[in-house]
Amino acid sequence: MERLSELVRKIALIEIGAISVVNRKVEEFVRKLEDEGKIAEKEGAKILADLKKTVESQKREIELKVEEIVRKMNLVTRSEFEEMKKEVEFLKKEIEKLRDDRK
Repeated sequence: MERLSELVRKIALIEIGAISVVNRKVEEFVRKLEDEGKIAEKEGAKILADLKKTVESQKREIELKVEEIVRKMNLVTRSEFEEMKKEVEFLKKEIEKLRDDRK
């Protein structure tokens, strides 16, 4: 299961990386159009603002898909793991207290 969850994570990172590359290329293209006077700076800013919203939305969609896959695979999430760690530490302390009380 560890390998599968790692694979899912890597796929998500690849998708996010691809989105980032496209984002950077579009930004470069918009700046070039602005420099050449083919579009106004205000228009370029709007295009880039819209692009930023789209990129953030796509990244969130990827995160949600990964979370859904993890849930379907019955894998423990990082937050669930951290919570279990806290519970185990608490239980260890309680056991130690009980042992000390018996002495």
